[in-house]
Amino acid sequence: MSKKAIAAVLVVMGMLTGMQNAVGEDNLFKKYAYDTPIAKYNQAAGYYDCSTEVGATARCLDDVDFLDQKFTAALVFSGDKLMSVSLIAPFDRDLYGRAIGALAKTFTLVSLTDGKSVLDLVELASKAKNKDEYTAKLSNYENAALGGDGLTYSFVEGLTLAKVKGATSVHNMMTSAPANTRGADLIISDDGDESRIIISFSFPKLDENKLVQQAKKPVESF
Repeated sequence: MSKKAIAAVLVVMGMLTGMQNAVGEDNLFKKYAYDTPIAKYNQAAGYYDCSTEVGATARCLDDVDFLDQKFTAALVFSGDKLMSVSLIAPFDRDLYGRAIGALAKTFTLVSLTDGKSVLDLVELASKAKNKDEYTAKLSNYENAALGGDGLTYSFVEGLTLAKVKGATSVHNMMTSAPANTRGADLIISDDGDESRIIISFSFPKLDENKLVQQAKKPVESF
């Protein structure tokens, strides 16, 4: 199976030249709104409990159309409220290219991870001597990861590397980002038996804020 790296070719120009991106709304993906109660999907036609397969409270729906492809949509809940939406399909190189290209239109690629290390592209952009050095390091990391067990591309909406020139890392960049900044992860998963493409949408800062609020709540004596 060919997984030749294509992200660097498709997205690096947009990242470095300040592509205009829209700030994310509170919809995770299409009609799926963040914090929607799970009760809405418990009785809805076509949805089924896939919590065991996903490893968290989840409801799934098959045959969801996106990018001229049929996906299984996995809705993941926390505290019975919708937290993220993931689209899952068998790996296909054409779909891989379409997914990268579609995300690059409204999102900015900010990091890559192979499960063992992370390439922080905000940090790289702040340290690279020129565009050629930036592209080479991105391509080398991407190629090496695609030859292994998997690769995750992490994107954010509404922010570009050109707009946050003072930022020195993804964490630093996200500190000043709006709370409803939407994130998207494109995951190339290869477990040896089956390779899959997963596109997962979330609001990382809203999730973080929830955790902070939970930690501030008073607890029982023990």
